[in-house]
Amino acid sequence: MVAEAEGGTRDWRGIDELAGLVGAYCWVENRIFELSGAWASDETGGLEPALRVWCAGASRRHGALAAHWAERLPVRAGVDRAALVVAPAGPLAGALGAMGATSDAGVGVGTLVQTALPRLRAVYAQHRRTASAVSEGPIVEVLTAALQDLSAEISSGRALLAGSPGGLLKDAALGPEVERELAETSVFPTVLPS
Repeated sequence: MVAEAEGGTRDWRGIDELAGLVGAYCWVENRIFELSGAWASDETGGLEPALRVWCAGASRRHGALAAHWAERLPVRAGVDRAALVVAPAGPLAGALGAMGATSDAGVGVGTLVQTALPRLRAVYAQHRRTASAVSEGPIVEVLTAALQDLSAEISSGRALLAGSPGGLLKDAALGPEVERELAETSVFPTVLPS
């Protein structure tokens, strides 16, 4: 149960709800780490070198962020921390799977940069706005750093995509599918599409 304060902020978030959010964040960041790492190491010529380097950096950053989220999972008797790191309920796992399965790595990277990362940034921003500074201080610390990193990552990714020979590599169906499936994943705080 969550109490709403005046102005739409939360008075508190229960430990189980917070553990579910942090576990979902950890899972998502691990999945982005895997996807971007696979694109960075793909030597079949699917991406130009600058985008491969960007993917390698993104993979490193999201792997580190997943580790930060894992460090903030609750330590309680009878709670298996690893069991908390699962795909959130809803179609998000399928959306990220579709990004990874696309035959054109440029389309996958374009969808990540233009759809998934902005949506994740919006989710983190909403959580930070509604977080309790008292009970969620360590979470707010990670959210703040993640928001800064995501903003820079989105900006640099968009600049690289705009300058790539294929232009902004976004699949007309994949981007909206990922956006919809992110919106339909209920564990995340409700935010408007980016």
